[in-house]
This record gives sequence, C-alpha cells and structure tokens, in this order.
Amino acid sequence: MSRWQWLLLSSATAVSSPIVFASTNAVAQSPTSEEQIIVTADASSPHSDSAGGSGFVADDIELGPLGNKQWIDTPYSSNTVSQQVIKNQQAKSVNELLKYAPSTQMEARGGLDVGRPQSRGMEGSVVANSRLDGLNIVSTTAFPVEMLERLDVVNSLTGALYGPASPAGQFNFVQKRPTPDAFHSVTLNYQGRSAWSGHIDLGDTVGENKQFGYRLNLLDEDGEGDVVGSTLRRKLAALALDWTIRPGTQLQFNASHYEFIQKGYPGGFSYSDNIKLPKAPDPQNKNLSLATSGEDLTTDTISTKLINYFTPDWYLTTAVGYQQADRAMRNVTNKIADNQGTIDRSISGATAAGRFRVLSDLMTLNGHFTTGSWQHDIALSTTGYRQTNYSATSKGATYDLGSTSMYDPDAMIEPSDGKIEAGGERYKSGISSQQSFTVGDTIAFNSQWSAMLFLSQSWMETKSYAKTGEESSQNNQQGLSPEAALIYKITPDVMTYISYADSLEMGDTAPDEANNAGQTLDPFRSQQLELGVKVSAGNMNYGAALFRLQRPFAYVNDNNDFLEDGDQLNKGLELTATGNIWSTLNIYSGVTLLDPKLEDTGEEETTNKRVVGVPKVQGNILMEYNLPSLPSVVYSANVHYTGKRAANDTNTSWADSYTTLDLGVRYNTRIKNVDSTWRVGVTNVTDEHYWASIFPGDINGSGGSESAFLGSGREIRASVTFNF
Repeated sequence: MSRWQWLLLSSATAVSSPIVFASTNAVAQSPTSEEQIIVTADASSPHSDSAGGSGFVADDIELGPLGNKQWIDTPYSSNTVSQQVIKNQQAKSVNELLKYAPSTQMEARGGLDVGRPQSRGMEGSVVANSRLDGLNIVSTTAFPVEMLERLDVVNSLTGALYGPASPAGQFNFVQKRPTPDAFHSVTLNYQGRSAWSGHIDLGDTVGENKQFGYRLNLLDEDGEGDVVGSTLRRKLAALALDWTIRPGTQLQFNASHYEFIQKGYPGGFSYSDNIKLPKAPDPQNKNLSLATSGEDLTTDTISTKLINYFTPDWYLTTAVGYQQADRAMRNVTNKIADNQGTIDRSISGATAAGRFRVLSDLMTLNGHFTTGSWQHDIALSTTGYRQTNYSATSKGATYDLGSTSMYDPDAMIEPSDGKIEAGGERYKSGISSQQSFTVGDTIAFNSQWSAMLFLSQSWMETKSYAKTGEESSQNNQQGLSPEAALIYKITPDVMTYISYADSLEMGDTAPDEANNAGQTLDPFRSQQLELGVKVSAGNMNYGAALFRLQRPFAYVNDNNDFLEDGDQLNKGLELTATGNIWSTLNIYSGVTLLDPKLEDTGEEETTNKRVVGVPKVQGNILMEYNLPSLPSVVYSANVHYTGKRAANDTNTSWADSYTTLDLGVRYNTRIKNVDSTWRVGVTNVTDEHYWASIFPGDINGSGGSESAFLGSGREIRASVTFNF
C-alpha cells in the first residue's frame, strides 16, 4: 500500500462528526414554493446503499433539454446504473458498467478503457454521444466511476434533443453533488494480484443558511493487476461545489483530475478477411504483453452551471465545460497470421501523446403553462461543443518482436533501442465543432394522452490541418432533426408510446487510401421508429421497446472512391425488469434481441450480411438476495451473455458466444458506532476466455484488417467502506 493510500485512510478515519449517508440528486425541479426550489440531496439511513437491491430501481432520468423526468413518463428505452450498484459490485470502469444494460457494448479501438460506448449495435462517436452533467466530453479516455452518482443511458436516436450524433444513444455521466448533512466515507479496496486503493468521499452543506455545499472525492490506487508483472495505477481528485445564492438560484462548480496507468496487459489482435478468428487465448498470460506497454492517460475537467428559477414554473439552466485528455498509448500489435492462432508481434517506439480538448456549452429555458385544458412543458435550448485534436508530428520506429502461438506465446523483450515512455512533439491536426438550437413541447391533453414534439437546427464544421499548421481542408454542414412521440397511459402505472426520430449526423470523411481522401460527405440522416411499454408495478419496473433503426453506410468501392451507398439497418426488441421480484430477491435484468444488417452496399459479398461485432442476443441479470432472518448479509450473482458475432463484413468468420459469472457477498455491521460494509467478489468465476470487442478496420467500411480485444480473466476484489 502506498504512502498516499495510508494518508487517505488516516485522514478519513480522523473525522468524528456525526453524518447521514446521502444519495445525491442535484437536479432542479418544479417546486410547490420558492423555498423548495433547489433540491440537493435525499438523506437516507447509513445502510441503505448496501441493502439488497439498493439502487436497482431508477424512478427518474435526465433527458437533456427536458430536464429531470420520471422514468414512467419518458418515451425512451433507458437504463440507469446507480452509485449503489457501482459500489456494491466494486466496478472500476465504464466498460464494467455497460454490461448491466442489455443493449450497450464497448467498442475497444485501442483498449476497453479507451473505447467508444455504443447502444443498439451502432458505433458511438468520440464526443457527440457522451456527456458529463449534460456537457459533451471525450469518450475515448479512462473515466473515474468513483466520482459518479449514476450513469444514464438513453437507447435511442436523440439528435432532436442533444444535437447531431451517431444513432448509438446518449451516455450521460452524472457527478456526485454536495450532501445536505455531513457525510464522510472511506473505502479501502484490493483487487488483482496486489493492487490496493484508498477512496475518500466527503460531503456537507454549511453556512448560516446552509447555502454552501461541497463534495470531495479522492482516490489513490497502485499495485499489480491481474496479470503477472502488470502495473495498475489510478489517482483521482474531484471537487463539486454548490452555492445557493438565493432561494431558487444555485451556482454549481466542478473540477476533476484523473491519472490512469495500466501496463503489462495484452493489446489488440488484428486479422484479415481470409482469417477465421480463432478462439480467444488466456488474457492473463504474461507473455502476451510487455511490462512496459500499455496506457498512460491524464484527464482534466472543469465545468460550471447556473440554475435560476424565475417562478416555480419557469427556470433557466446555463452551463459551460472544458476537458483536456492526454493519451500516451503504446501497445504490442498482434497480427493473427493463420487459423491456428499464430501471431506476428511488433511494437512502436516513442511518439507524442495524443491530446483532445473539448469546450462545451449548454443553455436551456424550461417552462410550464396551460392553454385551455392542455398542459405544456416547453424547452428552448442551445448546446454544442468545439473539439480540437492534437497528433504526433512523427511516428516512432516499429520493432519486430517475432512470431509465436497466442496460446503458448514466447516471452518478449523490450527493444534495446526503443523508448519505453512516449515523447516528442504534437501538432493541431483538426477541429470539429457543432451548435444546435432546439425547441420542443410536451403536451398533456388529459390524464391519459400526451405528445412530445421536438425540433433542432444544427450547424457543423470540420477543419483539418497539416503539420506545418496550414489549414488543409474545411467542411460546413447544417440541417434539421425532428422527433415526435405519442404517449398513452392505460393507468398511471402503465404507459405505452410510439415515437419517430430523424436525426442529423456529421458525414464521414474519406480515408487516406481513397481517391477522394479527406473529403467529408454530406450529413448522414438516421431514422428510428419505436414502440414501447413501461410498467411500474409495486417494487418493480418493467420495460419493452420494439425498434427499427437505420443509418447510412459509407465505404470505399471497387473504383477506390469513398461514398455513401447502403445502410446499416438494426431491428430489435429490448426487455427489462428491475426491482424486488420476490421476498428479499432483487433483480436488475434485461435482454436485447437484435437483427443488425448491412443493406444495399453495392457489393454482393457484404449486402444483407450481419454487422461486425454486434450480437443477435445479449442479456444480463444481476441478482441480490439476503435471508429475511439475516438482512445484514447480501449475496449477489451476475450472469452476462453475449451471442455469436460476425467477425468480418463478409460473415465468413465468427466469434463464439460467451457467458460470464460474477459472484459476491457483502456484510453490514457497526464497529464502535461506525457503520461499515465489507465486500468480497469474484469476477468471471469460470475464467471464461472470450473476445470482448470486435470491429472492422475502419468504421466507414473502407476495408483493412478487423480487430479483436480480449475480455478480462478471473479476478478477486475485496473492499471495506466506513461511514462516519
């Protein structure tokens, strides 16, 4: 255990003031009086976050310009992974959260910690599909889940609400906010082979009128991961401040710094179309990686938000955020040479770390009024971002590490003339920006019938730059994105809906090998038709959504021209069931049945073929149970299933289905008037070897090698949390 981890533990245990364990919800909602306008948190009992099924049922969700809405009232299929689930399942990454939602996957593209979250089999973008408190952020960098109150996933086409984006849904990370009363918590954690961590979570609201609130999260983790000789190091400092300037007006401030180092783990495996993807090897075989290879990531984020109620029915939200993500990545490249698992290995020398900068903005005016018997909830909003990319001015040399079998690999040695750490200079390689103006109305005709109508106008621009600093290309695009939904409540607890969305997305850019390299195509338009039903019965929430989602497909044709020709058409059914199903048995479950196909691509070998890496069936069930006579001990089991997936565009190669099992137990007790929760869990109990992520060499269909990344092996995790 490092010196910093002991300091974290010691400083937390030194706190002796009484506190109340709190679950935060900092979203402003329409109040009954001005004195109740800003809601900061909901106090709960000390053990509520560790009780069986804690955090399984989410009654509300944040939906961009709509604000915070009741789950039963929204015409969207959605999933929420709460802070309680994150803590009790001892999750450490976004990839580990995605398995609980039946329609989401992580497309690795460099690794599972730097991948792109996606939903319904559609690939997400680097920025447009991911948000932190409603503001755009970089998705392709490691994210500290310890600072989260929850993750809201909207499995839908959302351009009318959020602006142009891939039809991969929206992933909104909601930060922890100040608690109404003093809250001090410390967690000591063990995982892998010898990786220890200390996590402090402090919150309170102070001042003569309780107008100042704070929430501080500190994390330090260091040690050896679940691969012999590997390195796992994480450091986090995250601060959230609230200032209630007056009743109905609150200023929020957030800042975080996160360092993530993971080395000594296997990299990706590439293969050509004529290779049958072999069975996955052991991800914990130390000879599949170098102790010096891996990711060194640093992410800094700062944001501020002002919520101001003019009246109980009208309020304005204004926010701005900035993020910088530096990525030094240097992994062993494995090229699968034959169907028996022979791999050719290489590694590059030092290059400059890539850098992403995102400046995002948000302003929304929400109001409620009546016209006759109709109730209106309107929203006027503008949101957008400016993303600046920096790339290395030169590439390091490539070093051949020889050929071996992936199932019994030879050990590798760092090249004597190679550099372990990334270095060098970078240049501004591109800027992408977009801004949208949205207007919408949710109309309640009576207690049963309502409709939601939204329309956004968006402006997009991309610029590319040469290494000399000169602008090499520029493209400007604009367009409308409409959405409409009709809602019928059979009873107050049973809702049905039908919705249609037509969403704009920045057109793809031709790759370097195409005749029209660098050309950005006209904006893509995706369409979605969805029918759904939601039921809130007792302590259970049930959901079903039937959808048809279509996106244009661009590729390099036989004449070497990059163009739009064909579509990706995904049709599917999502089913979810969450809550207390019987006695002390709680479930968080879902399954998605999907038919993902490429249509009319202009090439016979790829038309009407399955989309690479997308399963027809994916499901997950998390169960928690405690004996009624012994409520302080909670047993948990999580079963995840991913079906067979196409491993190339021509569907001549396939990745096997896989099933993983996680088991855990936790115990709640008091030690000298200190509430504590002790957790022990084993992930991937059966040590399943599987390909966690598979994707084509280019998302635009330009050809090239496909890539596959391994899922994690068996790992033991243990933690203890003290609440003072």
